[in-house]
Amino acid sequence: MRAGRVSRAGAVEGVFLGEHGHRDELDAWVLATAPRAVAYAASLLRDRSQAEDVVQDCYCRLIQKADVYDLPRDGVKLLFKAITNACINLTSRAHPVLSLDRFRDSPNGRGWEVADRHTEEPGQALSDRELQQAIAEGLALLPVTHRAALELKSLGHSQQEIAELLNITPNHAGVLVHRARKAMAVYLAPFIGEAAS
Repeated sequence: MRAGRVSRAGAVEGVFLGEHGHRDELDAWVLATAPRAVAYAASLLRDRSQAEDVVQDCYCRLIQKADVYDLPRDGVKLLFKAITNACINLTSRAHPVLSLDRFRDSPNGRGWEVADRHTEEPGQALSDRELQQAIAEGLALLPVTHRAALELKSLGHSQQEIAELLNITPNHAGVLVHRARKAMAVYLAPFIGEAAS
């Protein structure tokens, strides 16, 4: 089996499978879902080229398991979950690269000053690390569904998308996000109160 690249028109070129009828059905499914899948991935990654690569990889993995899954019936849900997970993995592993060349042309003509993190106040650095640790601990205390809903919301997903990805109703998704935010506010209140004083 071979799967081609998702084109800008949203088609996957060159999907080859054993049965001709099954192939036509999968081709139709890919053609129908590709534009939404690429748009969804692009909204998560903010990079259309990366989004197309992620979507292509997800299609390839799903098509390889076409004998296990009923893709025309259940494929959209599986595809969007796979895209979500792939985008989360990609964004959590990727470290942004900053070019110093773009600092040459500043409004004042002297160039931008690049902050030296080694000169940061020790107290501020410690406070920042404590806040990061407190946030991580607070998230770890949340039930998995609450944490997933909050993290998806922080990635920019709508309540409807969160509901679809977690296989719950949109109202339930809103409740999960609200409860997670409330729990985090209570957990972080002592820390934030200390930082503010």
